[in-house]
Amino acid sequence: MRKAVVDWLVLLGVWIVVLAIPVAVLGGLGMLVWSVLDDDEGLQELSDLHRLCGKNHDGFGETASYGGGGPHPLVLFTGDTDFPAHATDGQTAEPSPKDVQLVACASGPTRASDRVIESCTYVGGEPDSSGSDQSLTGSITIANYQGKVDITVYEARTGRPVDTFRLYGADKLTCEPTVREGTKSHDVITVPSELAYAERLEEYATENAKR
Repeated sequence: MRKAVVDWLVLLGVWIVVLAIPVAVLGGLGMLVWSVLDDDEGLQELSDLHRLCGKNHDGFGETASYGGGGPHPLVLFTGDTDFPAHATDGQTAEPSPKDVQLVACASGPTRASDRVIESCTYVGGEPDSSGSDQSLTGSITIANYQGKVDITVYEARTGRPVDTFRLYGADKLTCEPTVREGTKSHDVITVPSELAYAERLEEYATENAKR
């Protein structure tokens, strides 16, 4: 009798193991599918690509591969904002998120040098559009410096750095005629224009892939 019970328990254990294997496999497949779907849902907008400008430069596996001749759809992010400062499909339109091959990330800006390119001093004030008096007490000074920005271009799919270059802000400017009430003395660093970014990035979007 005891032997029959032991045999029955052994048989039960075998069936439990047999049933557990497909459940584990299906569970693993489910996790894999969920992971793929979850990552896919992570790239819905161009702004999602800003994560490549983060510390780990995590890429998106579902974006288009980068290689060969252009065009190479590209997105630029400046500063900490995830709103694209520039986006091009390499031709005349804005790319869809999964068509993007390159993501450019701009740092800074920081001073290109300690030379003040223009110092603007303001005394008094002028009425604003409502007619109220916004006169300033004493004077304020705004010191303007030429800025520099370093841009790193990453492959969107892998996060691999493709190239790095530097752009400069204006080295000449004219002081604004007035400032708003409450303005205090401060420093200003000039930044590259949108046109400067677009012209410099055009080669990455239209020419042969850089390796």
